[in-house]
Amino acid sequence: MNAKLNRVGVVIAAAAAATFTLAPPASAEGSWSSYISNWRGGDESRRWTDNHSDGASTTVSFSGCDFHGPSSVTLELDHVRDLLPDVSHGQRSNSCNTSSWGEVGKAQFYFIYIGSTRLDVSSVTTRY
Repeated sequence: MNAKLNRVGVVIAAAAAATFTLAPPASAEGSWSSYISNWRGGDESRRWTDNHSDGASTTVSFSGCDFHGPSSVTLELDHVRDLLPDVSHGQRSNSCNTSSWGEVGKAQFYFIYIGSTRLDVSSVTTRY
């Protein structure tokens, strides 16, 4: 009888644990959408403010890309500092998909194109 009870208890505990792992991902605090036309290396996106009111990752998604040669491009996420040099949160490769920098904190941000070819993207969506 104890063996049956233990197996049932284990099954119930496992089922309860599974329900906690099915929680939906955190929704983004904000987002914006645009396009890119004829960018060159060093061109930067619009700026946005992340108030860090959630746990969402900062992501940049591309679709409808023309990288004019390469199969991917490099993007760098920077945060703005008044009267000081801006701070880089690192570079990510984007091959017409989504690049993520994780949760980056409270600041004003932009991304910059690191490359030597032209860049055209019909749909850019940034979530933060």
